[in-house]
Amino acid sequence: MRLTYRSRVLLTSVCVLMLLTGGCSEFIYFFWPFGRTKTIPAEFDGLKNRSVAVVIFAAESTQFEYPWAVLHLSAMISSKLRAGVRGLTTVDPQKINAYQHKNRHWVEMDRTALGKALKADFVLYISLVEFSTVEEGYVDLLRGKINGEIKVYDCSLGEDDACVWTCENIRVAFPKTATVRTAQNEAVIHSEIMVKFSEKLARKFHSYKVDREDL
Repeated sequence: MRLTYRSRVLLTSVCVLMLLTGGCSEFIYFFWPFGRTKTIPAEFDGLKNRSVAVVIFAAESTQFEYPWAVLHLSAMISSKLRAGVRGLTTVDPQKINAYQHKNRHWVEMDRTALGKALKADFVLYISLVEFSTVEEGYVDLLRGKINGEIKVYDCSLGEDDACVWTCENIRVAFPKTATVRTAQNEAVIHSEIMVKFSEKLARKFHSYKVDREDL
């Protein structure tokens, strides 16, 4: 097959570009027909224009060691959800926290009943399997970890059918290696793992763009 003049010019330009960039990967990235970013769709998109209660369960030992973790994490997740999901509203985390303290047996309630008590359409229920800023086995080294089991309940359905979405546990850790404990380090790590967990969870419910190089 004979190439047209335009095709030969294009092929020559491609070859020159590949030589200048040092390889094919940069060329493919530069000329990728769909652009440099890719849109990742929501895993569950049923929260648009609905009210959501972000309810977090943590063991008593976790609440004793990190007394503000549940409230702060609920508030941060709620904020990320409102920013990412169109029309979504959230129940005030302070209201949820007050309800949990007033009703000590709330964890035994049906999730739909809990959502109705909080006047929410959906309950985003997070069970903290792990929440820690201390490296396991050490008292003077810090490394933050959160491991959460996630479920979404539709409060308009019967309890047996109410769990409409779940996923693999969401896990985050920061930093990659343990660091020496200081008051400043602990505050930074505490904040960082909550931000990372909140962002990772919120992205399950709305589309977002990622750089193709990161895929």
